[in-house]
Amino acid sequence: MFTDYVLLLFGTTPRRAKGMFNVLRGRRTVSTLFAGLTAGCLDLLDSWHGVPLEDFMAATAVLEENGLLISPEAGSWQLTAAGQARWVAIQEHRYLPQAFSRFQTVDVRRFQQVSQLALQVTSELVHHERRYYPTTTDPSIQAQVKRWLRQQSTTDLGDRVHAALTAFLTSVPTDELATVFVDSLTGYQAPGRTNDQLATMLHRQPLETGLMRTDVSCQWVRWLQAHPDDPLWPLLAPLVQPSPVSKSAQQTYQAFTQTHALTKIATARKLKLSTVREHLLEVAIWLPSFPFTTVLDAQVIETLTRCFAGQPEIASWSFQDAQAALPELDFFEFRLFQIMRCHHVGS
Repeated sequence: MFTDYVLLLFGTTPRRAKGMFNVLRGRRTVSTLFAGLTAGCLDLLDSWHGVPLEDFMAATAVLEENGLLISPEAGSWQLTAAGQARWVAIQEHRYLPQAFSRFQTVDVRRFQQVSQLALQVTSELVHHERRYYPTTTDPSIQAQVKRWLRQQSTTDLGDRVHAALTAFLTSVPTDELATVFVDSLTGYQAPGRTNDQLATMLHRQPLETGLMRTDVSCQWVRWLQAHPDDPLWPLLAPLVQPSPVSKSAQQTYQAFTQTHALTKIATARKLKLSTVREHLLEVAIWLPSFPFTTVLDAQVIETLTRCFAGQPEIASWSFQDAQAALPELDFFEFRLFQIMRCHHVGS
């Protein structure tokens, strides 16, 4: 089962396995973000923390042994013909998350804990039960829920939460997913089902029901962001970032909009020039409207376009080939051009 989901991360051209793993773990280096961009899997950034690298690489090795992946170069794999057929079958038969992109800007894991406890407290409150085992003993989670509860009118809190959950569940795309959401909740005399229990009930695998539980939480996050009048919104609001771009990179980009002199920005912000460039690459990855032509002049764009004509796999482009065509080209410009083409800007 796990190997099926690992297989989905690969395509018909070589991809570095560690790069894919780092996307899942949420490493936000430019190299990881670029790997996610070129593989089309940035939506999975930071979405899967539970698997160590050793297990991920072991799954890759199993897929290679089974003839589903081939390694044309050390550290990289691509689908075989049999792997492509299996990839299609997995798409048809396994659960595929729809809202994992929420991980880019929201601390979904903390919200899962906070919301679970808040819903449990509300349920016990409605039934006037004061003695129960909370879903978490984490003091910071409990403190956040207590603050939220003090801000609420408890006389009608149960009715408001019930109405809000009902409204959300009407937006969930399948009854199966709604069942996973509801049956995962812990409340008055009703412990939430485990992934194993849900899997037995739904005739799926525990890994799938775990993904479904996480995905429906992400869908709930998305729904709450569109409904800030929901009684649970105050629990989510502190966990939301306005952008996937790091704060430091945002500050560098703000300076860049005022002056395109990168050395001046580095001096003013007390950063290395290489750090300023990394920040701009990060912004460019997340922002298709990045002003690429303010950094790359027309001759560079024209020459690199000719150099890589007929090579659609952007991740496989060689910096050495680019430098052969433009000896003065630096790696920052090369990578920025690749990002621009990933966004189909100027192509």
